[in-house]
Amino acid sequence: MKTDRILELILYLQNHDNVPASLLASRFHVSVRTIQRDIISLSEIGIPVYSLNGKQGGYSILPTYKVRNSTIREEEQQMILKALESLSTTYTNDTLKNLIEKYNALFAATEDQKVFWDFGVTKEDASVQKKNEVLEKAIGDHRFIHFNYRNSRGDQAEYTVEPLAIHYKWYAWYLFTYCEDKSIYKTFKVARIQNIMIENCISHKDHGDIRIRMKESENAYYKTCITIEVSFAPSECTMMQEYFPDCKVQYITDWECRMQIHVPAKERLWKALLLSFGNKVTILSPESYKEELVQTAKEFYTNYDNQLSH
Repeated sequence: MKTDRILELILYLQNHDNVPASLLASRFHVSVRTIQRDIISLSEIGIPVYSLNGKQGGYSILPTYKVRNSTIREEEQQMILKALESLSTTYTNDTLKNLIEKYNALFAATEDQKVFWDFGVTKEDASVQKKNEVLEKAIGDHRFIHFNYRNSRGDQAEYTVEPLAIHYKWYAWYLFTYCEDKSIYKTFKVARIQNIMIENCISHKDHGDIRIRMKESENAYYKTCITIEVSFAPSECTMMQEYFPDCKVQYITDWECRMQIHVPAKERLWKALLLSFGNKVTILSPESYKEELVQTAKEFYTNYDNQLSH
C-alpha cells in the first residue's frame, strides 16, 4: 500500500507545484505526519523534492526531474493520453483520473499533436455518473439492487436484479444484469433507472465470463431487428451513408437510390432519425413500420395544427 502511495505521490507532485501537506493528506487519505514521512522517503531514494514555506508554500519536485518512457514513441504517448482524457468526458472514475495523472507525469506535452478527440457532446448528465458510482459499488460487492425503470415506450416497472457490469454504447451508459426471478440476463439504460436501492442480499451465482454473457444477450437482442427498405434521392447518399455506414446503397435510377437498414424495431432513435429527413426519405417496407412513422408524424403535427391553420 505504501509503495503504491509513494508512486502516486511522485506522479502527483510532478504535475503540481507547492502542494501543502494537508492537501496531500486529504488526497491520499492519510495523516499529515504520514505525508511528511513519505516526503522523507522520496528524498532517501533520490527524488529531488523541496519545500517552500509561507502561505503559498508546499512541496514540489524539481522541474528538471521527469520520468520518461523509452519504449513508446512520442506520438504514441500523446495519442494514449488524449484518448484517456477524452474518455474522461463520458466517464467519471477516480481510477481513470489517477491514470491520466500518471500519463501527464510520464509524457511531456507536445505542440505537434495532429489528432484530437472530444466526446463531451456525448457526456450524460451528472445524475448518470452518480448512478454509475452506486452501480459499480453494488457490482463489486455482489449485491442485488432494486429500482424503478421507465422503458422507451414510457411503461414503468420495478425490478430487483443482480448488477453485473456497466458499459458505454450508442452514446449512452447501460447496465447489464441478471434477473433471478426469470433466470434471464437483461440490459437497462442507466439514464432511465430511478431510485436505486442496494439490497442486503449477496449473490453467490457464478456467471462465468461476463463478456461472453453480454455478447450472448446482445446477439439475442439483435435477433429482434427488422429490415427497413428506404428510398431517397442520390443527393442524400452522403447523409444516409454517414448515419448507416454498414448498409449498402443501391442505385436504382438516376433519381432514386435505395437502402436496406437493419435496426431494432423497438428503438425510437431510428424513427426519429428517419423522420428528420422529412420528405427526402420514403419508407417502402415493411408496411407496419411505415404506418407507425405516419402515425407518429400525424401526432406530432397535431401539436401545431392550430398555429398552422392561421
